[in-house]
Amino acid sequence: MHPLITKVFIENQKYFNYPYGKRNGYETISKLLNFPTYSIRKYLGIKVIKRYRELPSIPKKDGFLVWFPQKLAPVTQVIGKCREYIANVDQSIFTKKGKGKEQYLRGIHPDDSKLTESLVKLACDPTLVSIVTKYIGILPIINGVKLLYSPNKKLYEGGAQFFHLDPEGVRQIKLYIYVEDVTEESGPLTLIPAQESHKIYRLYPGGRLRDDWVSRFIDQQHFYSITGASGTMIFADTSRCFHFGSRPGKKPRFVIIIQYISPFAINFPWFGWVRKPLHARLVNHNTSTIDQYLLGVK
Repeated sequence: MHPLITKVFIENQKYFNYPYGKRNGYETISKLLNFPTYSIRKYLGIKVIKRYRELPSIPKKDGFLVWFPQKLAPVTQVIGKCREYIANVDQSIFTKKGKGKEQYLRGIHPDDSKLTESLVKLACDPTLVSIVTKYIGILPIINGVKLLYSPNKKLYEGGAQFFHLDPEGVRQIKLYIYVEDVTEESGPLTLIPAQESHKIYRLYPGGRLRDDWVSRFIDQQHFYSITGASGTMIFADTSRCFHFGSRPGKKPRFVIIIQYISPFAINFPWFGWVRKPLHARLVNHNTSTIDQYLLGVK
């Protein structure tokens, strides 16, 4: 594909994301054009799911699952590493003024840090991958991992503190893991189940929506504010569920976010060029076949 065409496509990608049907059509064509890859990922996904049949499922009609397992050692270990990082990092990162999204939600570790490697290892955990794969329907790609900090000081117009959908694919899962307890005073994730969100898909041009506009079509009883203790996990399809977070409160919030998406989603264009996932560099000769697919090397 000519570099100029690639550049134009990337710059105008938002026009392919909405309405929702455009994304669906794109992924269908992408799967057909890359059917061998699709078949392998489908097969590997089935293998992962069969190994962990007893795990909870993400209901398709809701598009999200809140899970607080009694014991999941990999999660507990990573939360400990996050707390250690927060305690030892240069504390000015929490007080400096950010720009754009960083004013209310910021990553606090570099992509090449040891903490990032620990988060990627957690993202590859077969328990988590099984739950996600069963919902997405194919072995996904890990598109990003982050420890995020929300100061929860102020409401900024036009940001992710207002209802919106994420554009990466027909289905995706963002896994939110609360590092510390999150209450109504900590700017919790708030979402609308997929079944209710569907009511305004056709009206949604992209961007952010105010609560009063959304309330004209969806009763506020379906606005789920998700609080929870440290270790609470929220598997949320942020492509299907309108959501927001990090609204002003009395306490800051620390949350791990792991994003799983389809390799055929629009932000991995398959029409003649490849965009490598962020964490593909972590693959080495000891990396399992499934993890290589998860990290987007295969």
